Amino acid sequence: MPRNAKSLCTFFAKGCAMNHMISGIEPVEIWDHFYKLTQIPHPSGDEKAICKYVYRLAEDLGLEVSMDTAGGSDFGNVLVKCPPSPGCEKAPITIFQSHLDMVALPETNKNLPLDLILDGSMLRARGNTLGADNGIAVAIALSLMTNPDIVHGPLELLFTINEEAGMTGVRMLSDRILAGMFLINIDTQEEGLLTVASAGANRSIFRLPVEMEVKKADIMAIRVSVVGGKGGHSGLEINSGRANVGQLLVRILYEESKSIPLCLSEVNWGTVENAIPSEAHAVAMIRPGDLVGLREALQKWERVFAAEFGKSDGPHRIALAEDIPHPESAMGSLMTKHVCSFLLALPHGVHTMSSELGGLVETSTNVAIVRTSPTGLTVNVSQRSMSDPSLDAVIAKCEAVANLAGAEVAHLGKTYGWKPNMVSPLLKICGDAYQQVFGEEPRISGLHGMLECGLIKAKYPHIDMISFGPTILDAHAPTKPDFVPGVDSDSTGERIDIARMPCFWEFVKTVLKKLADLEINHTVKGTVL
Repeated sequence: MPRNAKSLCTFFAKGCAMNHMISGIEPVEIWDHFYKLTQIPHPSGDEKAICKYVYRLAEDLGLEVSMDTAGGSDFGNVLVKCPPSPGCEKAPITIFQSHLDMVALPETNKNLPLDLILDGSMLRARGNTLGADNGIAVAIALSLMTNPDIVHGPLELLFTINEEAGMTGVRMLSDRILAGMFLINIDTQEEGLLTVASAGANRSIFRLPVEMEVKKADIMAIRVSVVGGKGGHSGLEINSGRANVGQLLVRILYEESKSIPLCLSEVNWGTVENAIPSEAHAVAMIRPGDLVGLREALQKWERVFAAEFGKSDGPHRIALAEDIPHPESAMGSLMTKHVCSFLLALPHGVHTMSSELGGLVETSTNVAIVRTSPTGLTVNVSQRSMSDPSLDAVIAKCEAVANLAGAEVAHLGKTYGWKPNMVSPLLKICGDAYQQVFGEEPRISGLHGMLECGLIKAKYPHIDMISFGPTILDAHAPTKPDFVPGVDSDSTGERIDIARMPCFWEFVKTVLKKLADLEINHTVKGTVL
């Protein structure tokens, strides 16, 4: 179905003619689309509004569009079919894939529009994550929908949901809906890198029963918090030396309970399974006479962590609050030690590095989420590996620790990795395009993060696929609320360099033009289809 010319004119006259802080910056269409996306809250699991937005835009443009029910009865993955440019009708179908959800942190701000900050050429969101992962890919896809001047063959624009919280959207994707021969995923977060493989992953949920008892009124309640961790994406930053702040907190409680009787009431950290925890909180009961000693010990721990992590993480701040409500119950000292031992023993961080791809993490774990209830402790751990046997091994190690602690064990969504094809025609096309635009050879590697490519490949083994993208720094890490441009430029926070986008956009268009020049069952410049 051809684009509706009247709808296109209306879109460019009204939809893109916006005044906002990134309007007028090249590529104008991409930043206009991206700004609109930032004003529609779309945290993982709550993408209904953005799904409807994409669907209605495609309808208004007269494009063929469908949406499944992967997210519920009335929203899910969206597939938009764009007809080829004139003269490119014989080109193979290319799938352009992005995901609609974002990691929105802190959780208290997840349903708010983003307050964008431009710090030089670096774009951030005040007090929140930016959602450039994967909003920039969605904005590019929308530009392909709305700009008829871009030369391309027939396109299938696939917008998936809930990538960041288990990839449930692509897991529920039909294995009969895509007709494309090639797939381009824009979820690699480093310019100049062509990704041809990604890690497999697993999610483990451990439930540890705990016994609570009513505590006497002559002991006091305190809250101990550790904040200031850099956090970040557990698939991309796990080897950067960043601490799991939750395990730092448990380490403090474990060590200090040797000399100060502590009765833990609750311990909580983390919000999503693919983010390294950046803050953690615990409520405990202590004797009033131990308060001064504990406060002095916490000051010592700040110095310990500063020496241990240096510039790789922190500075960590440890806060002690004593003016808090007295909990109805707490664990005894033995149960407190048991819980702290369990949380501290769970493997977190890099386990092995790849022996084939230099500098690439092969296997890792992330002790991502801990929640306490009156009857038990729930712990979510994610595991990743480029090696299928190593993935199984690290899952078994986590399970063994849980078994020793007496926790119930459940594993969800284990998926093995996407294997590389170094003679891929699409890889050659993208490599040539990168050389043409940037004047240098791209790097070719795998990604320790899990990409949706692996799950799509399992359903569509014939598809030739690749992943690339613009550089996104500190993905999944929020920018602090009091950020001052030009002063806090080195501080943690998800950000993207808008000055690099024109070249990257040219690269995308060059890849699409080269694909459009192909004809099925013909050889073009050495590429056989």
